[in-house]
Amino acid sequence: MRSLVCIGGLVVLCAVSGWWAIEWDGRTAWFLFYSFAYLSLYALAAYGALKRGLARLEAGLSSQAGPIRRCYAGESVHYAALWSEASRLLPGARLHWEEQWVHQGTGVRTVVRGELAPGARLVRLPGLPRGVYVREALTVSASEALGLLHAERRSAGGGQLWVLPRPAAAAGLSGAPVGGRKAASPAANPAVPQVSGTRPYAPGDPLKRIHWRSTARTGELRATETELPAGGRQLVLLDAAGSGGSEGAALWADPLLAAAVEAAAGLARRGLERGQRVRLAVSDAQGSAAEAQGRARLPELLQPLAAVPQGGCDPGAFAALVRRETRRHAEAVALVTARADARLPAAMRGLPRGAAQVVFVHEPGRALPDAVHGWKRQLEAIGCRVTMFAAGAATAAFAPRQGGAGYAVIGE
Repeated sequence: MRSLVCIGGLVVLCAVSGWWAIEWDGRTAWFLFYSFAYLSLYALAAYGALKRGLARLEAGLSSQAGPIRRCYAGESVHYAALWSEASRLLPGARLHWEEQWVHQGTGVRTVVRGELAPGARLVRLPGLPRGVYVREALTVSASEALGLLHAERRSAGGGQLWVLPRPAAAAGLSGAPVGGRKAASPAANPAVPQVSGTRPYAPGDPLKRIHWRSTARTGELRATETELPAGGRQLVLLDAAGSGGSEGAALWADPLLAAAVEAAAGLARRGLERGQRVRLAVSDAQGSAAEAQGRARLPELLQPLAAVPQGGCDPGAFAALVRRETRRHAEAVALVTARADARLPAAMRGLPRGAAQVVFVHEPGRALPDAVHGWKRQLEAIGCRVTMFAAGAATAAFAPRQGGAGYAVIGE
């Protein structure tokens, strides 16, 4: 409304000065007429450029936030802002936006506000806690350099943001068994790419990758296709019940479950770095699972962990998950739990000795109960290695980062 009033006022002043110039034919009158005419044309062109730029920017933000976008907890969310048209027509234009995200696990609404300075092309939003977020609303506004014109565009938002857990890198998770033996580190036993075939030559491929024999046979340039050798299979199972004392949305506030999720993410990342094919399964109500191989597929593998505990969790579901998954994947198994589940030793009987590791997440600085020590001895008696993992080891290392000046995150 302010922009329309400004444009209307300039048009009226242009008309009045034009009538004055025609009736009195004075230099001052003609000067005012040309000045107001120029300002009116500038205002119309600037307002149209702002509207077109907002439409392009809204489409760009919507496409970058959906249908699914991934980032890590505490990591700044980047948007490549599509502000090219308005910035070309209106140097110095400023952009303001406001997004409302809803956490699907807790229902907490988070309002993110920010500003894009003149000449900038990258928008950084402050990091968000782990979870699945749906954008409910998006408001984008812009103003030109003089601050006289203002355009705004509102939309219903749409799209999802999956905030993945930060993989734990604690020393206690570095020695999980693989096939009954401690696996060599990637630095000590680097994976050597192996030739798996040929493909058409692509611009940018080094000349040493050209397969001359296939090129001579087919008459077109062909390059060798390589892949890392298979490094076995790794099964990572996560107990989504946390410490066992919370249910529903309260599970999101359980620090032991948060640490268990990060520990599972660390085990999965380590398996991918070793060239293994990793299967990650969670004992939530949805039976979430993912399987991947290769470092580049880590975000895809960790996606089920973003929604833990999706749909809640039955305390007895973890033992059932262990029985079901270990029947098909018994080469190397890593189980992450924050409970001394009495059903777990029976569920693991029959596994080869040394093929399984249990990572038990506990509160730091507190003595473990006698029941936990007895449970640990039962697991070790059947050949299972038990690693104690303090909850603070992951959360302290990956504290959420704050955004820079001009950015704000407000939780409702």
